[in-house]
Amino acid sequence: MEKYTINDVETFIIPFDKARTVSCAFLIKKGSVHEPEELAGISHFIEHMVFRGTEKYDRFSLKYTVEVVGGNLNAFTDRLATAYYAKVPEFHFEKSIDVLKELTFHPIFSPEDMEIERKIIIEEYKMSQDDPTSKLFDTLIETVWPGAYGRPIIGRKETIEKISAEDLREYHKKNYNLSDTKIVLAGKVNDQLLTFLEETLKDLKKTEKGNELPPPPSFHYTEPKYVLRNDLEQVHIAIAKPVCGRADRDIYPLFTLNTALGSGMSSILFHEIREKEGFVYDVFSQLYTLKETGILIVYAAFSPEKIEEFFKKLKAVLSSEKLFMKNYEYGKMRYLGKLEMITDNPSGMMSFVIENLSHGFLETLEDRVEKMKAVTQEEYRRVYERFVTGKWSVFGIGPEAGRILENYEMIV
Repeated sequence: MEKYTINDVETFIIPFDKARTVSCAFLIKKGSVHEPEELAGISHFIEHMVFRGTEKYDRFSLKYTVEVVGGNLNAFTDRLATAYYAKVPEFHFEKSIDVLKELTFHPIFSPEDMEIERKIIIEEYKMSQDDPTSKLFDTLIETVWPGAYGRPIIGRKETIEKISAEDLREYHKKNYNLSDTKIVLAGKVNDQLLTFLEETLKDLKKTEKGNELPPPPSFHYTEPKYVLRNDLEQVHIAIAKPVCGRADRDIYPLFTLNTALGSGMSSILFHEIREKEGFVYDVFSQLYTLKETGILIVYAAFSPEKIEEFFKKLKAVLSSEKLFMKNYEYGKMRYLGKLEMITDNPSGMMSFVIENLSHGFLETLEDRVEKMKAVTQEEYRRVYERFVTGKWSVFGIGPEAGRILENYEMIV
């Protein structure tokens, strides 16, 4: 990976000389946690609205310019950042960069288009409320991380309904600045393309930094929490525990442990709970980490009558240090293999860099591989004792018969 500064914008190049495509992302290090409560969801609203038209492109030509050559144009909003990205044949790079620049820095925010887009976002909000897994995870994060970090990225229904076009303009002007912008390019990138990029960016003016990042969240343990949904036949559960952040020395053995615990059909959870017992169709673990802190989550869905035996089995699995140590090699080798799998994929490499930059890190894939290779069994054992044993917070969503879950304290 190569790093340049082009018109005050840090630009990261991941060359793939044999590729015939270029993937490019404009990353703005402003996400939902930067928003004031009364404007919750405005970053996501802006992400939607930029596709409604810019100073140079109307809403159709904006997308058509990229898609007519088979390219992809998209965006996402996260807690810490918002990104606009495209993948196109390398011969179409110049037009795509211009589209991304316009999307990022020159949206129009028409009040008429905003009302149409507001309806779409409300439908997206309703969809997330209807989906049991989305609702469960939103409830979990909002409970254990109360405040800006736990707030749903899409915002709240009342704020989505009140945000105005003027709010969008002011928030965009204040927070979409060069100091918080990063550009990532992966694929067939040469000096000619970099020269064009420099020419394209030269009219952008540097501005002051926008909203500051709030202090990192603290994990709040709660009594078991259950959301009643009588339209569901299954109980969906998630248990959560605080873990270290990305700056902690234990993050790499924790990556190993999370992979061993719940990634793939050979993982501990899948093998012990689904394959051996047939309790569930889906079961996995996942990490959500910030620089300073993180959450380890275990998810499963099953019939209400299986709650007691499921929790008994889950506690036995999580309490077995022997079982975890037996899966050390699987966790380490699978994680390393998944890193290697993205080395020949420009889009995958771009995503890896974007994720790191979003969290304030400049870790190359090579650095990550070396640190993962260095993880020892003793470090793995330490993170098991540090992060798996002890108290977990329990959350569930499902029909009335699942309310018994409110009686289940999770102590390993």
